[in-house]
Amino acid sequence: MSSSDSNSSSIQQFLGPLYDSLAKDAAKWRTTKDWPASSLSLCGRYGLYRGLAGPTGGLTDEQSSDQDAPWSAVDQIETLIQLAKADLLTTFVITQHLGAIKRIEASDHDSSVRSNHQLHHDTLTSLLCGDQIASVGISHLTTSRLHLGRPAVTATPESGGYRINGTIPWVTGAPKVNHIVVGATLEDQTQILVLLSPSSGGVQPGPGADMIAMSASCTDSVVLNNVLIPEDRVLSGPRGNVLSHVSKPTRPGESTTGAGGLQTSALALGLSYAALEYLRDESVKRENLVGIVDRFEAEHRSLHVTIRDAADGRSNIDSGKIRSAANGLVQRTTSAAMTTAKGAGLMIDHPVGRWCQQAFFFLVWSCPQDVANAHLCDLVGLDS
Repeated sequence: MSSSDSNSSSIQQFLGPLYDSLAKDAAKWRTTKDWPASSLSLCGRYGLYRGLAGPTGGLTDEQSSDQDAPWSAVDQIETLIQLAKADLLTTFVITQHLGAIKRIEASDHDSSVRSNHQLHHDTLTSLLCGDQIASVGISHLTTSRLHLGRPAVTATPESGGYRINGTIPWVTGAPKVNHIVVGATLEDQTQILVLLSPSSGGVQPGPGADMIAMSASCTDSVVLNNVLIPEDRVLSGPRGNVLSHVSKPTRPGESTTGAGGLQTSALALGLSYAALEYLRDESVKRENLVGIVDRFEAEHRSLHVTIRDAADGRSNIDSGKIRSAANGLVQRTTSAAMTTAKGAGLMIDHPVGRWCQQAFFFLVWSCPQDVANAHLCDLVGLDS
């Protein structure tokens, strides 16, 4: 066993009790009143956010200590798989938290200004230890509401900062988080990224949308009415396509904890593993399931290796193909679990019903159009 394999094994062994605790509480997170604060706090105490944030835990080399041993990209992707297997709801919130950390860490806006530098350092420190939770509101810069022909969130320069107005269509933890990284568009079509406090004047977060799954993530829109953004809370810009200027990965797979991409496929695989484990347990009592479980296990092993290799930079497989495979697998495995559970699976307190509902989430969340098209073609037996 190589030293890297040994380190990865040690990380997963250390996190084992965390996964067990998350799985035990996963059924609690059902409605918008069930924000998973205790699970998020526990993850912080285990050092999860620092490990998943990157080579130096979101801090510069000078700010991090010698004891902050970096997790490899494979460590990160493996942890996401196991987290999603234990509790997809909390893991989804964590992905948004990590997305905010990475945007703050990558800030390139006047970092020489002491107040700006200190604010970002203090904020990162709180986010990395889990004392505070952050989220992102940037989908409107790339997908959501672009069809309307006008920016969802606008920014107007003024002395000492900006005024922002509009509606952020989707923010996970909208009424619960401490910070939101928000994208806004200026009159000349350049863009800025800013760090927003939901408690600021003029910020009106929704209570959380009621959905068939993931309601406890408290995902909702946030209305912005003439909100003042001081200069020291600007993370990047103004410039065209501000999201493209976030620092590029410096090692294979470093972007695995960003939105979309391998991260989402890893979460789908993790949820699928939860359903597979149920099927495996049932196969001990029901011989007709043995061959089915064997086939599913082979698929899971193959996809697991593919995702790990992609994270480690050892695979050239298109991320869209990996996502299609993960989406398809989680739909089929959870459906098989429901078929096996029969009527019991439809009961509100049965985990199989929750997994089936959560599987639908992957047909929507950060799902590229080519992946969606491939899924539709597969449903009717057409070549995509």
